[in-house]
Amino acid sequence: MREFCLVGVALLLTACGGAAIPQESLTAAKAAVAGAEVGGAASDPKAALHLKLAKEYVAKAESLIADGDNEEAARVIDRAQADADLALSLAKETSAEKEAQDTKESLDRLRKQAQ
Repeated sequence: MREFCLVGVALLLTACGGAAIPQESLTAAKAAVAGAEVGGAASDPKAALHLKLAKEYVAKAESLIADGDNEEAARVIDRAQADADLALSLAKETSAEKEAQDTKESLDRLRKQAQ
């Protein structure tokens, strides 16, 4: 019976071996970081902070993958993706607010001219 349990534990440990390299997720996170950069995240302070965090998480995930800790790398990649998405959203929000303000100012000028 004891030998049976030892064999079962050994099989379980073998089956739960290292997780697969999260290459697709890493590529998606890198693309999200690039998208946030193109979307103007670097020019907005709040967005820039999350962009910086996303880049740091991508670098950390690459290090974890190199060390063979793919499971932890996958979690860090998820965080990088979330921060990159947030950075882009914040940049878009700032851009939309500026555009709305510019439109309001233009409308106010037109109203003054019409009077």
